[in-house]
Amino acid sequence: MSDNMNPWGNRDKKPSELDEIIQQGLKKIFNIKQGNKPPSGQDGNIKPPGMNFGIVVVLLLILFLGFQSVYQIQPNEQGVVLRFGRFSNITSPGLNFLIPFIEKVIKVDVESIRKEEFGFRQNVSRTYSQASNALDLESLMITADKNVIQLNWVVQYKIRDAESFLFNIRDSRAAVRDVSESVIRRLVGNRDFDYVLNNREELAESTLKEMQDVIDKYNSGIQLVVVQLQDLNPPDPVRPSFNEVNEAEQDKIRVSNEAQKEANTQIPKALGTAKKVIQEAEGYAIERINRAEGDVARFNAILKQYVSAKEVTRTRMYVETLQNVLPNVRDVVVIDPSTNGMVPLLNLGDALSPSLGQKK
Repeated sequence: MSDNMNPWGNRDKKPSELDEIIQQGLKKIFNIKQGNKPPSGQDGNIKPPGMNFGIVVVLLLILFLGFQSVYQIQPNEQGVVLRFGRFSNITSPGLNFLIPFIEKVIKVDVESIRKEEFGFRQNVSRTYSQASNALDLESLMITADKNVIQLNWVVQYKIRDAESFLFNIRDSRAAVRDVSESVIRRLVGNRDFDYVLNNREELAESTLKEMQDVIDKYNSGIQLVVVQLQDLNPPDPVRPSFNEVNEAEQDKIRVSNEAQKEANTQIPKALGTAKKVIQEAEGYAIERINRAEGDVARFNAILKQYVSAKEVTRTRMYVETLQNVLPNVRDVVVIDPSTNGMVPLLNLGDALSPSLGQKK
């Protein structure tokens, strides 16, 4: 066949194998024998007879149905096949077949990691006040010690079961966001600010576990990958007051440490002083008891002597008493009952002291 008779217009190129196959098929359809010239118009295009037009339509329909019955699933996807609108089966990656107009396939990416951001958006500008207010509201929460904080976090997840993901939850993205906000607000509300600030990893792990439990109850086919807590700050309107509270807390800690230091210094000292006083009191008590017991023993000994010789014992006691008293006497006044006037003073202090001291 010459180039000007090529129905596909490839006048300057050699027909490909596909072109040849199509041309041969058309020849068979139009009952064109080898060497006969097919009916053509002025432009050289083939004019199929009216009696064979139905066969062409049938072939085109067959080709269309064949094309519609083949589909390909990528390595990161699963194909969910619906038959008359109801779930039929799951197809694996590769070439697969279905019944056109009876079966339908929905391709679900089960390997890609999806994420939801709370309190911020990486790809959204915060120049609009309305968007900024919405982001601030979803990140505001209150702690157990009545502190209002602004917590930003990210939830990453992927599809574990394509069938459950498609049919058990109407809006999987909204479900993940609602469950995440509910769980993390409850966990933060049961903890004080300092705990949330210093234990973010523990809070993230608890959030991930409880979120997965709730999502599994819904049979959503979603597998959580990680929960990441980002910035933790007080809201802008209360930030100055929050800073003042933190400064007061720091001052409280500083004063408490100074008081503890003073207590650590004074308490041992006071305990030592108290112990010393107690020991001195105990020693004084023992001394007084021993002295009292000695006085009792001495009194009993004198009493025994006094009973046997009253006059001698009385005189000896009188003399001993004078020996103890007279050394301390400086002025001696002698009063004579028989005289009416004052008796002249006789200074015996200097004279009596040496003699009494020698006798002693």
